[in-house]
Amino acid sequence: MIEFKVVNTYLQFSFTFFVTTAFFLITNSGFGMAALCACGIHELSHLVLMIIFGIPADEILFYGAGIRISSREISRAGKLPRALILIAGCAGNIIAAAVMLIAGNNVASAINLFTSFFNILPIGSLDGAQLLKNFAVSRYKPENVDKVMRIAGIGSAVLLLAIVILIGGASFYFSIIILYIVFLCCLKT
Repeated sequence: MIEFKVVNTYLQFSFTFFVTTAFFLITNSGFGMAALCACGIHELSHLVLMIIFGIPADEILFYGAGIRISSREISRAGKLPRALILIAGCAGNIIAAAVMLIAGNNVASAINLFTSFFNILPIGSLDGAQLLKNFAVSRYKPENVDKVMRIAGIGSAVLLLAIVILIGGASFYFSIIILYIVFLCCLKT
């Protein structure tokens, strides 16, 4: 892990990030680089809103599966700023998808759209799960929040799996990823 501090933010680069990036560059995978760019757009969109609301990023981690921004201050933000920050990543990907579609890059457009829709799922630590939890905490008794989260996570994972099966054009690896998500959701019940 390579780590250094810029102002008050730690930038961390995992070995897996370099391996993934090198793989994409060596294989000249336009898909891989478009996915990496979609991830960057997503996280940069979160970061821009964090800066607008005066919420500092404590660390930015670059790892094999993408980029993750952490902040202790975000929990102290009001409900609306927090919701807007969480939605910003998906909105950034939707805007990028539209731009890429207009530019004629259908693959990059589809990857940005997928990144947006995937991150809005109410599963694990994705943006959708955090948004749902913020909503559930204000609407349900504390003892019911985890139940709401589990039901939403399992329901969305099963729905996503059904869509993949019905479409039938999805790759074997994508289907395996969806099955893994369903499995993780079922473990938490």
